[in-house]
Amino acid sequence: MEQKKVGKITTTYKVRLYNKHLNWLENTKLLYNQVLEFYYKILVEHKELLELSNNLLMRELEIMTVGTKKMKAEKKEAEYTLKDFPKIPLYFRRAAINNAVSLMRSYQSNFEMWQKSFIEGQPSQASQFRASPVFYKGMYKDFTEDSITLKLYTGKEWKWISYRYTGRRWSEKAKLLSPTIKVGKKEAWLHVPVEEIVTDIRTVKERMETEQEILAVSFPGDDCMAVCVRMDLEGKELDSYFIRGGREWKAKKKKIYKKIEKVRESRGSNTKYQRQNKEEKDNYYEKMEQLNKRLAHLVSRRIVNYSLEHEIKMIIVPNYEKEIEFKKMRFLKTGEYDWIGRKIIRFLKYKSFQAGIVVSTIRPYHISDTCSECGMSIQKYNEGHRPGKKYYGGKLFICPSGHRGNTAENTAKNIGRHFLKSFYGNLVK
Repeated sequence: MEQKKVGKITTTYKVRLYNKHLNWLENTKLLYNQVLEFYYKILVEHKELLELSNNLLMRELEIMTVGTKKMKAEKKEAEYTLKDFPKIPLYFRRAAINNAVSLMRSYQSNFEMWQKSFIEGQPSQASQFRASPVFYKGMYKDFTEDSITLKLYTGKEWKWISYRYTGRRWSEKAKLLSPTIKVGKKEAWLHVPVEEIVTDIRTVKERMETEQEILAVSFPGDDCMAVCVRMDLEGKELDSYFIRGGREWKAKKKKIYKKIEKVRESRGSNTKYQRQNKEEKDNYYEKMEQLNKRLAHLVSRRIVNYSLEHEIKMIIVPNYEKEIEFKKMRFLKTGEYDWIGRKIIRFLKYKSFQAGIVVSTIRPYHISDTCSECGMSIQKYNEGHRPGKKYYGGKLFICPSGHRGNTAENTAKNIGRHFLKSFYGNLVK
C-alpha cells in the first residue's frame, strides 16, 4: 500500500468588505505607511541591525523607539520617539516593523547582486510607501464566516468596527492567518491567507512508482481552451476530455477592445479629457483581466475535477514560462498578446497541489508540429479544406504516414509521451 506524505499549503482568499467607513480604512492605511516609513529610515541609518535575526531586530527597534520598562522608570527617552504619531497599538506597530524590515532586506539583497553583476541601473531605496496594512490578531477579532471586527484609526482615535464581507468560502478545517486590507477608491477587500492540509505531497519520482495513469493537457487557445488526454504508462490513449468556452470568451474580449478604441477616439487633446480617457481605459483593462481570471479559474478547476474523477495524481503540461522573454511581452495594453494558456497553467498548479495532485512540465519542442504516432511532421487543415504545404493552421492534421486527427489532441498526446520518454528513457507503444 502506498504511503502518502502530508503537507500544508497557504492560499490567499480575496473577499469584499461592505462599503462602510472607507475613510477609516484609508486613514488606517495612511498611518500604517507613515509608521512603516519611520522604521525604514531608522534601518537606513543603522544597516548593521540587518545582521540580526528578525525577532532580535524587532526587539532592538522597539527599544530604540519605545524604550523599556527600566527606561520608563528612570524617565529616559528612547533614541527615536513616536511622539509625532497618535498612539500606535502594539501589533499595528509590529506589522509595520516587519514590513520595513522586508523592504530593507530586499533592497540590500538587490544591491549586493547588482555589485556582483556589473549591470547598469543601481537599485534604489524605497522613497514612496503605499503598502497595504497587515492586521495581526491584536488588530482584529470575531472573525466569523461572514463578518470580521477590525481596529481602525478614524483620524482622531482608534475604534473597533464590524464589517460584513462576501466572497469565496474556505474550509472549516483551514487555519486563517493575518489578513491584509486593500483599499480602493470605492471599495475595500480583505486578503486572507488560508493554511490548509494537503493529503499528498509526494514527488514525481515517488508517484510514478505507484501510478498507472497520467493526464496530459494541451492549450489550443481557440474555442477549445484545453484538451485532456488520459494515458497509461506505455503512452496509450485511454480517454480524452475537451474543455470549451473560448468562442464566448473571445466575443466578450472583442467588445471590451472596441470600447477601449472608442474611448481613445472620443476625446481631443485636452489634458482633463486625457486624464478621463486614461481612467476609463484602465477600468476596461481591469475588466479584461477579471474576464481572463474567471475563465482561467474555470478551466483549471475542470481539469482538476476530471483528474479527481479518474483518480489521476499526475498532470503533465508544457513549460511555456521559459519560452518567452517577459520584458518584450506586452500583455493587455496593446491586445497583441493575451494568450490565456499561461494563466490557466499557473492556476492549475496550485489548485492541483491543494487536491494532492502534482503538475509536471516538459519542454514544448515539436509537440504541435509532429505526429504523436510516428514522429513525422504534420500538415494542418480545417474541415472542408485540403491539407497543403502552404496552409499552416487548422484544427485537423495529417502526416505522411497517413495518421489523422485533431491537432490539439495530438499535441496533448505528444506532451504525455515526451514526459514518459524523458522519465523512462524509452517508451513502449
